[in-house]
Amino acid sequence: MDEYVVKIFVEGGLEASILGLGTELEFYNTLCEVDSPLKNYIPTVLASGILHLENGSFEIDSWDGKKVPDVLAKCNLIPETGKGDVFPFGIRSKKLFEYRKAGLPESGPDSSAGSNSIWPYLITKRCKGKIYAELRDELSWEDVLNLASFLGEQLQNLHSLPYPSLGNSSLSVVEQKKEFSFANGMDIDVASNELDIHIPAEWEIFVRTLSQKKKDVSSRLNKWGVPVPEKLMEKIDGYLPDDFLKLLFISEQNGMKRALKPLSWIHSDIMDDNVYMEPCCTFGSNEIAALTDNGSVNGHNNGGEVKSWRPNYIIDFSDLSIGDPLYDVIPIHLDVFRGNSSLLKQFLQCYKLPLMQKTPENRSITANDKFRRLSYQAMCYCILHDENVLGAIFSLWTGLQTAETWEEVEQMVWGELNNYQGVACHVTPTPNL
Repeated sequence: MDEYVVKIFVEGGLEASILGLGTELEFYNTLCEVDSPLKNYIPTVLASGILHLENGSFEIDSWDGKKVPDVLAKCNLIPETGKGDVFPFGIRSKKLFEYRKAGLPESGPDSSAGSNSIWPYLITKRCKGKIYAELRDELSWEDVLNLASFLGEQLQNLHSLPYPSLGNSSLSVVEQKKEFSFANGMDIDVASNELDIHIPAEWEIFVRTLSQKKKDVSSRLNKWGVPVPEKLMEKIDGYLPDDFLKLLFISEQNGMKRALKPLSWIHSDIMDDNVYMEPCCTFGSNEIAALTDNGSVNGHNNGGEVKSWRPNYIIDFSDLSIGDPLYDVIPIHLDVFRGNSSLLKQFLQCYKLPLMQKTPENRSITANDKFRRLSYQAMCYCILHDENVLGAIFSLWTGLQTAETWEEVEQMVWGELNNYQGVACHVTPTPNL
């Protein structure tokens, strides 16, 4: 078993676990269908399925994510999108499930049928090397710059993948079970209709979820014990947008207002323990690199070798989603780069994709256009993040403890984003209908 990694999905209960595995399998299938270069830098999937207890004995059913397995049908676990989808428990169902659960209080242990006797699993090939978290203190600056370049290139590959469209019909089914409104009390359908804006279902879910999170943001941060200065806590509601549609960069094209923010697959959790690196050696001025074992080339410690490390894998796609690609920059900058703006700049130079499309008028963004500033959007995402992101920010930038405004925090942490132009002519990923 030393060559393999077995991942058992249990977090969040049975339904969340099945959706987690189903989404990963759909994602891996997409990688292979389009022959994305990213597939060379993620662990090879060897097997997947469902372990379950049947009449006192453990049974294993292989499952590739397609169709509804009998063991799930027996416990009445029905996908959000119905049984007609190729991947019934894939990203469509996962997003609709998260949409339905957003804003609800945390529930206790999962009591649904089969929750204590069904376990989805995934077996992958074990990655060679070490995780970046173990190497951080011993890497050269050149190695770290190469890591930033690698992450930029691989996120370009990730965010360029075609993604499945949720479809408004699927969204309407969930709307019958749950009603959402903006933090200011206005329903998104009313708001978008009044503004005559075309909003894909993916953005509707994104916007409604952010609005729901804003409602209890202060209590949630206090519950975490985040060391946010009192002056800033008092200004959170005023800093966050009253209408999250404003973050979508609405522009009129051919008589219709559309959101110009890109949508894509997002990893959501690229941190220092989810990036692997392998040792290599550089020979003199020719900079010829070769893989090493135990610090040597071909098992020999030849004189003049300089050991270095290069990134080779990104792991843990359990939190896959569809959303704003800017979300993936947050853990990379705060956790992997520890807030180093030079590394963020190197990452963006290799990423190249637009994080915001330009308007047809191609007008520049002024200081007053705060909703169109990438730094403002990133800061809003940090405040409303599911993880303790603000704790990381105030730990890395201790001087921000005396900040008077959120704008000060925004510019210190995310100001480099406002210098980024991306490649405006790059074709953005499109949904698979």
